[in-house]
Amino acid sequence: MKLDILKEAKIILDKFNNNGYEAYIVGGCVRDLLLGKTPKDYDITTNASPKETMELFKEYKTIPTGIKYGTVTVIINNTPIEVTTFRKEGKYIKNRKPESVEFLSSIEEDLSRRDFTINAMAYNEKSGLIDLFEGRQDLEKGIIRVVGDGKERFKEDAIRILRAYRFMGRYDFEIENNTLNAIKENMHLLNNVAKERILPEIKEIFESDMDINKMDFITVLFPIIKECFHTYQNNKYHMQNVGEHTYKTFNNIENVFHLKMTMLLHDIGKVKTKTTDAENTDHFYNHSDISREMAKNILDDFKFDNDTKEKILLLIKNHDKYMAPKNKYVKEKLNEFGEELFFDLIKVRIADDEAKNHELVKDNLKRFRDTEEFAKRVIKNKEPYRISDLKINGDYIISLGFTGKDVGEILKYLLSEVIEDKDKNDKNKLIELVREYKK
Repeated sequence: MKLDILKEAKIILDKFNNNGYEAYIVGGCVRDLLLGKTPKDYDITTNASPKETMELFKEYKTIPTGIKYGTVTVIINNTPIEVTTFRKEGKYIKNRKPESVEFLSSIEEDLSRRDFTINAMAYNEKSGLIDLFEGRQDLEKGIIRVVGDGKERFKEDAIRILRAYRFMGRYDFEIENNTLNAIKENMHLLNNVAKERILPEIKEIFESDMDINKMDFITVLFPIIKECFHTYQNNKYHMQNVGEHTYKTFNNIENVFHLKMTMLLHDIGKVKTKTTDAENTDHFYNHSDISREMAKNILDDFKFDNDTKEKILLLIKNHDKYMAPKNKYVKEKLNEFGEELFFDLIKVRIADDEAKNHELVKDNLKRFRDTEEFAKRVIKNKEPYRISDLKINGDYIISLGFTGKDVGEILKYLLSEVIEDKDKNDKNKLIELVREYKK
């Protein structure tokens, strides 16, 4: 068989092979090519040492990106390609990284150290596909299967547990039973993995179309969710415990990371706010604020970037607040949240209520969708809802003799008037309003 590989990768393979070395593309790029997909990047493995690689490619820019582990990045036509010497790892430290590596002369030994069969294939034009562990067959079956002893593989580097789910979500594959058993047995090892390594893995998993009920790692990474499953809701609006409701809302929302995280954490405050009245009905007063506080600690622990974190926290805080297709409400909220986040909030409200007692929330769902349509009309018709939409600005108000805080207060006043009546957004009418404000 012949794979259509990237020109720059072929240049590297040819240079190695023409100079007496072995070299192959390996891992994910081979997997994606066999699936008919364009690889995001290419990795090459060779029996040349890092020093020999840098010498051989001295006409190009080379970077010793991981020279301790045998990796050199070769840049051709502004395309970086990682080249790694055949190797095997020594004892792993804290289920994360090898204490040492040993460079090898055999591609077979190199492939045997890799995580899953679908990632343990190599290729060059001379040798064709090297597939020692039936990776191509597993690709055809849609199976994720570990190379060798699963327990050992996951103990070596526990992030492989999340990688298995990532491939499961990306390709809609299933994890083979023995591999899944080994994953579940070693799931606790995820607690030893740095959160910054975990974050990109769960982001890709959450943005796939995977059912959260298949994500066995959730209650390990987010222990509060386990408590949610023990928090029952004897309330006419709910038919399930908080955990079951949370999972439904997660599956209801579109596959966008900050939306998925919002649904995962939006009700965690119910664990701390549950009260039961004389009629044996459960209530969760102020749970959105408590959920926000608890979520902030979790997001900080995972080192979320500030922009994503603030989106999630704002959505959690407002996930159960009033919403209606009314002119003043919609325009004020568009101004407060911005277009993207206001529409996100509507999505959150819909996903949340679709996981409740349908008979009791059907009017809510209609109101949320009507609010969405109302907001779209406001934007389409370019109706004013921001200070920047006003026909006069702060400089003009200063020219009328106002200074300091008065300028900002006047702009807010004008905006409130224009939100109530868009026809007032006329320069002369606004000037008249300013004069009235002055009186």
